[in-house]
Amino acid sequence: MSSQQTFQSRLGKFSDGITVLTGLTGYSPTKPTLQLTMLQGIKTRAVQRNSDVVTLGNELKALRDERRLISFQKKDGDENCIENRMHAIANYIKSENNEKHPAYLTITSIISKLNPPPEKKDPPAEGDTPKVPNSKSEKSFQSLVGFSNDVYTIITNLGTGYNPTNQYITLTGFKEITDRLVELNKNIVTSENSLSAAIKARADIYDGENGIKKTITAIKAHLASLEGGKKNPAYVAFNNAVK
Repeated sequence: MSSQQTFQSRLGKFSDGITVLTGLTGYSPTKPTLQLTMLQGIKTRAVQRNSDVVTLGNELKALRDERRLISFQKKDGDENCIENRMHAIANYIKSENNEKHPAYLTITSIISKLNPPPEKKDPPAEGDTPKVPNSKSEKSFQSLVGFSNDVYTIITNLGTGYNPTNQYITLTGFKEITDRLVELNKNIVTSENSLSAAIKARADIYDGENGIKKTITAIKAHLASLEGGKKNPAYVAFNNAVK
């Protein structure tokens, strides 16, 4: 996928081309889409599309980062993530009862089924267009919601026999982080959809029917129709600006 830097570079060249055309006294195409006001409009929309992708990409990254931190054990994660809380809950039940207690056995079984998504081997290069969904990762986080709800049901059913002093594994504390995971999963799906739409809109303004690429080609054709063809100063100056 093209990087954000590539799109910015293409926009910069298009902008330089507009500057060249603005300085030409003989540039007066009859086709509306090639007139300077229309070209400035394309440029403005391209700037906004670039900005939208960056903003939405950063928002999605922030949501994913928070979800990763609160969910599974990671070397740089939250010590009070859901997985660690499950371990603490199991240890509390074991300490209050024994290692054969049904609730302890069920929760340790649940923990063994957790399937954290793999760590990313290489972070995205600076300027890269953000990637949208990773199906395996999404399944891991969706599954974690189900496992967390199971654990919550188990400790709820313990009644007064479950009364830890650790605020992170009380009924309230564990439900709060599970609810936050549910909210993050939902917000990430919404954010992914918004980013996908923004990436498509940006692609359209650059490579669509009335986008920058085809507009540049049409401008060159217009300039080549002037006296001197592709050797006339207007064509040469514009071509050098946009290539």
